[in-house]
Amino acid sequence: MSRYARTLTKDDKIYDLVDVVEEEDTKRVLSVDVLDDEIAGIVSNVAERVAREMFPSIAEKVIREEIDKLKQSPIE
Repeated sequence: MSRYARTLTKDDKIYDLVDVVEEEDTKRVLSVDVLDDEIAGIVSNVAERVAREMFPSIAEKVIREEIDKLKQSPIE
């Protein structure tokens, strides 16, 4: 048994969370279309930021490798 596990006693309270889960906050409920648009916007922003950060260094590395290959090959 885990050192964090313990056995319930008579004095322990067990809470019923069904009421909390079943309450619906109508202000926070979004339609699927709105939620999809929000997710698409966030994903687009993250993808663009990653591309702007990563592509220049990757392109530089590939270009330098190609230049090194051209320098190594004999001129015909």
